[in-house]
Amino acid sequence: MNRIGRIQDRLSRTGIDLLALREQGNIIYAIDWDKPISGILLIPRSGEAKLLTSQLESVNLPSSLNDVKVVKMERGERILKGFLKEVGRGFKYIEFDSIDMDDALKLKEELGVLIRTRSKIVSEMRAVKDPCEIEKMKKAAEIASSTAGELLEGLKEGVSEVESACQYNYTIVLKGALKPAFETIVAFGEDSSNPHFTPSSRRLRRGDVVLLDAGADYLNYKSDLTRTIVFKGGVGKNTIREMIEAVEEAKRAAEGKAFPGVKACEIDERACEVLSEYGFDKYFAHGLGHGVGIDIHEPPSIAPLSNEELKEGNVITIEPGVYVPGVGGVRIEDTYLITDSGPVKLTF
Repeated sequence: MNRIGRIQDRLSRTGIDLLALREQGNIIYAIDWDKPISGILLIPRSGEAKLLTSQLESVNLPSSLNDVKVVKMERGERILKGFLKEVGRGFKYIEFDSIDMDDALKLKEELGVLIRTRSKIVSEMRAVKDPCEIEKMKKAAEIASSTAGELLEGLKEGVSEVESACQYNYTIVLKGALKPAFETIVAFGEDSSNPHFTPSSRRLRRGDVVLLDAGADYLNYKSDLTRTIVFKGGVGKNTIREMIEAVEEAKRAAEGKAFPGVKACEIDERACEVLSEYGFDKYFAHGLGHGVGIDIHEPPSIAPLSNEELKEGNVITIEPGVYVPGVGGVRIEDTYLITDSGPVKLTF
């Protein structure tokens, strides 16, 4: 059974007449398409699924994508009007993954139906990867890992953060990636203390901490990794050496708990315990990790307040970090496939 069929099976069991998908990741997943695609995907409980898309978006699309009919909207036609034209009446219960409140109220009034937003039907399916998805993510991880290694090994004094980030982005495309999985972060020295830093013209100096946070998009599937080194300075100052040691140990501790059935918050807690032993817990500024797939951030969230349980087939990141203002930051991250025998590291 293809993904549309599996979604329709869930609709039948829940009594939903129509599922309307607007988020690009959900559309790509449901159609099982290897290229970016957008519009609104209508999946009835039974019968033919339809993708409503603009003339601009549909220029290179065939009339059907994996048995989903492509409906090209008129030039300038709004999605809401196209939706009403294709759906008509007769439904009682429609779910959207996302919709503006004004549009939801108009549809409710026009169609006389119950409208529910933020449907989790597809996002729950996406959290557990199938073998085909896993193979794509392995390739995305391979591209990112090899490129990151080459970049760090080839660093030269005087290169800027921006130049290094651009070199990474260029190289992954040469290796088969569609694009970076997100905006590549390269941070030198004190800049590494900002977890979401944007690369600048700052140039590399001997003894600098170098933090690279990067990924690759391969056939719509992402990878994510972070590497931290000290450039031509051994392990650097005592504080940096302790930060690296603490983060490495926290990451190993988290890996040891990343099994199916374990709550995500417990994995985050274990890493924090280790950082606390080193006195660095107050410098850990974000959750321990997140799911990865078509989107760079997907369920499950590996964070303090997350009660989601890991499942076999989840792909997640584990990325403890310590960020000391005026000193620098250390983050080490890999992408993992969750299996019954434990986490399998996809990045290297």
